[in-house]
Amino acid sequence: MLDRYDARSMATLISTGGVLPLPIIAVLAPDSLRPGGMLLLFVIWAFIAAVFVVTAVRRHLSDAEFAVLGGMGIIGICGTALILSYKTSATAVLALVAVIPTIAAISPSIPLILSLSSLAVLGSVMVLAMITPTVAAFLIGTGAIVGVITVPVFLVVALRRSLEATLKRQTELSGIDPLTGLLNRRGFLSRVAHLLSAAHVSTGWIGILLMDLDHFKRINDRHGHLAGDGVLLTTAAAIREVAPSGSVVCRFGGEEFLVFCVVRDEAELSAAAERFRRSVAEATPVTVSVGGVCAPLIASVRTRAAPTDEVVSTLLDSADHCVYQAKTQGRDRSFVEPMDPVLWRRPPAEPASTKRLDATLQYTVLELFTRELRPNDQAADRN
Repeated sequence: MLDRYDARSMATLISTGGVLPLPIIAVLAPDSLRPGGMLLLFVIWAFIAAVFVVTAVRRHLSDAEFAVLGGMGIIGICGTALILSYKTSATAVLALVAVIPTIAAISPSIPLILSLSSLAVLGSVMVLAMITPTVAAFLIGTGAIVGVITVPVFLVVALRRSLEATLKRQTELSGIDPLTGLLNRRGFLSRVAHLLSAAHVSTGWIGILLMDLDHFKRINDRHGHLAGDGVLLTTAAAIREVAPSGSVVCRFGGEEFLVFCVVRDEAELSAAAERFRRSVAEATPVTVSVGGVCAPLIASVRTRAAPTDEVVSTLLDSADHCVYQAKTQGRDRSFVEPMDPVLWRRPPAEPASTKRLDATLQYTVLELFTRELRPNDQAADRN
């Protein structure tokens, strides 16, 4: 069963399932209810049973579904506390309202968390106003119930954000973009020296294509970030589909993608840029502006030659300028231009023992944190 329900749905089933025997208890001990409370109890029970059944059938509740069902649960708990004749029992039942906002805190949706927390606090305060005999008792009860509701929510949110930050850091260190499975910026930059060496011994020319999705912000604004993530996934797949053999595909940041490839001349890079542009336009609801540069690569050990970081910076600046040209020409365009020969200072070779250590560390990180992304990484880095 644990593999059929997400954490939020399972917690909802557990919390509502504990209320299902309530009518039996009321029948066995009718004096536990206020006069006329039996009928209202069965209405509330049916209310909560409906939440249980819907959750059991749906298995994975969306934010909207949980907002509705969670709100129903809070109202049901508050109603149950009102019809109990014993104040201690009513107060104990009322404390259960803290469960629903705490479950909501599992979700990253701040509006959902705030809305259910506010409803729980408001409902609890209204019930306390009706069942407490004095102002002092009301104030004490209000302070206690607010703490019972808000402290667990705060702790769950803080823990979730801490875990997200840790996972993000681990993913960045692995060099893999968690959404698309492509190399991220760090992953690409860590491989640049190797890529330049491969280009030097192959054709002697290097090419970089920088792609920026056109009007991507509109997708997020109109349809939400989930739709935007879907577009990024489809775009990544479309780019991988037509990437030349031996090229490296990278999600360079946000809606930007980068392809490093070995080419023979400007014409070959221009043809590749057009293939990428058409592939994205056919596979996604957005278009892409492609900018690219290519240049002969001359490797040297002389100190006046540019180090790897400087070579990459020069290439990226020029490619970014070409993207701008494609945008100003109306978007959904490709703009490629050649550069003067690049004089690159090749770094000294690393000792074999260091290379083996680096490979072992990378393998361990991928195994521990990105095992499911490894096939995509191999597809992106076609060396």
